Amino acid sequence: MMARSRGGDYWLANAHCAVDSVDLAGQAQPVSLQLQTNTPQSYVLSPRSAWVNYARHEALRHVSPKLAWLAKAAGYCVLSPISALLHGCGLDKAAIIGNHLISTNLHSEWSRSDISHATDQLTTQYPDSPLIIRNICSQVTPNIEAQLTQLGWQLIPARMIYLCDPNDASIWKKNHVKQDAKLLANKDIEVVTPDQIQASDLPQLRQLFRQLFIEKHSRLNPDFTPAFFELCHENGFLDLYALRMENKIVGVLGIYQDASNNWITTPLIGYDNQLPQSAGIYRRLMALLLQQAKYRQTKLHYSSGASQFKLSRGGVASLEYTAIYSRHLSSSQVACNRLFSYAMQNLAPKILKRADAL
Repeated sequence: MMARSRGGDYWLANAHCAVDSVDLAGQAQPVSLQLQTNTPQSYVLSPRSAWVNYARHEALRHVSPKLAWLAKAAGYCVLSPISALLHGCGLDKAAIIGNHLISTNLHSEWSRSDISHATDQLTTQYPDSPLIIRNICSQVTPNIEAQLTQLGWQLIPARMIYLCDPNDASIWKKNHVKQDAKLLANKDIEVVTPDQIQASDLPQLRQLFRQLFIEKHSRLNPDFTPAFFELCHENGFLDLYALRMENKIVGVLGIYQDASNNWITTPLIGYDNQLPQSAGIYRRLMALLLQQAKYRQTKLHYSSGASQFKLSRGGVASLEYTAIYSRHLSSSQVACNRLFSYAMQNLAPKILKRADAL
């Protein structure tokens, strides 16, 4: 209710949206609706940022300055048609279901009737908007993909993600896992638990996250506001952990657990990148995440990126999808969505695998 009244940009500096809700399996799920703006929006809100702008940014980030012009030209040739299709589909004004404005939404196992009811409700409420559900993966919620397809939703490849089951004893025998655990146990850096985090620590936690994900990587990543960190600290939307070295916080980890208590993930992580790599702050944070999954008796959603790091620590690659529903729209938009779906289903898996190998 608080999120609905204040809107997305109260929680994320780059998520200019209204927040509605819909009942799914007896739970109120947020529905984000992007509002018109001239500023770039985070990929957790904007399909254009997710499929076009972020891809363009990543392509430029991995080439030398001398080849930047070539990357821009190639990106224009590949991404301009996709951008045009996005416009024709009307995806910039989509209603995104179950969207908590974080990188990985962990959905419950919705039934066919749950999805059908929500689809009917939202197509009536938003007759001119496509419907979207992010973060669909058969390994996380085995039944949802088939039910969405049967109800007329289209599944678009979106990310290569990594999943891990800490109950698999072989994971704890991996050299990297053992080395990371030993590093985490080293007393030179202290683990600060959620109940030990103080309100005065929150600005430093935010700075560490922004230093890594906004300033180093991309301004299209979710830019959590001070109010978001206060929400986590006061209400536990994410469980905030920190690493402290010599009375200074040098790392932050935010753990998100699904309502069914089956999975955890981390939409929020950051560390002081001025410290030498030998300090292993990122390794310690990921070791803490893996240990928490084991302690909570859940599976671990490693999210996307850092493929070799996650594979060597028990991660198993899986393709994640974004589901789109457009049957209630005009015939031209329906046709455009079909073309977009066909293009992405044929292009995206190859692009995602190649990009993840970088």
